[in-house]
Amino acid sequence: MSRSQAPMWNQLIQLTFKSQISLQAQIREMLVAAILDGHIPVGVPLPSTRVLAQQLGVARNTVALAYELLVNEGYLRTKSRSGHFVNAEILAGRAAPRPRPAALADAPPPAAWEPRMRFSVSRQRNIVKPKDWQKYPYPFIYGQFDPAQIPVAGWRECSMQALSTVEVRGWAGDLIDGDDTLLIEQIQTRLLGRRGVWAAPDEILVTVGAQHALFLLATLLVGTATTVGVEDPGYPDARNIFASRTPSVVALPLDADGLALSAGLDACEYVYVTPSHQCPTNVTMPLERRAALLDWAERRDRVLIEDDYE
Repeated sequence: MSRSQAPMWNQLIQLTFKSQISLQAQIREMLVAAILDGHIPVGVPLPSTRVLAQQLGVARNTVALAYELLVNEGYLRTKSRSGHFVNAEILAGRAAPRPRPAALADAPPPAAWEPRMRFSVSRQRNIVKPKDWQKYPYPFIYGQFDPAQIPVAGWRECSMQALSTVEVRGWAGDLIDGDDTLLIEQIQTRLLGRRGVWAAPDEILVTVGAQHALFLLATLLVGTATTVGVEDPGYPDARNIFASRTPSVVALPLDADGLALSAGLDACEYVYVTPSHQCPTNVTMPLERRAALLDWAERRDRVLIEDDYE
């Protein structure tokens, strides 16, 4: 590798030293992208581990481990006394975009779908965050987990157990409209109990997330004439989901104790509330306010939709 080519590697591999992702993983990921994008010719040797480590300002062993992983994955191959090269076989399997058929050049314009749509999600106020937010030292966003807090060893052990021969045999079981009984038992005894909630197994429904749960509730309970109250400020996706079912979504004010017992409550048949941890205010609703809200719902025959959030 000539010195004139050295700056190329600084451009292809731009490390973030304060990232939660290890330097080895960053090097591996960026080299894979460069290989698949055709930025590294097949016949050109990659820099030695010593040279690349010096250019990137990392330990030589970090680069060596990244190279070793890429060899094991089939992206690189080694030649005795020549170094590491892109494996041509890995490029042969790339998915290339199909060329536009010549017959479509004179085709009529696509159908106008906009007038047919009863609702446009893109016109709602949605959560917006930059694509590279993970590189920010202090990303002021929410709804993302902290990788440092994930018990990776425990997850790995559970995954190994789930992939064992004995467990795989149970994958074919079809519970129709039921959830896994062991999972329901764990939710019932390990999670809900800590929150002071007792629920029978047939009262527990596993969804793929909060948005899915809210969508199911909105589909089952909310019609075009239904009035739903949401916290303001509050969870944008909850507001959007309810707004997709009814035009009557009421913004309810907050105070120092969370959702306020305002006059606007009486107009609502359903009220979405996050007493445990309100976002973005971080307020936890006191027991007195919770009791007052429950009393209001009972007297008015209203339904509270509580999002435990955490």
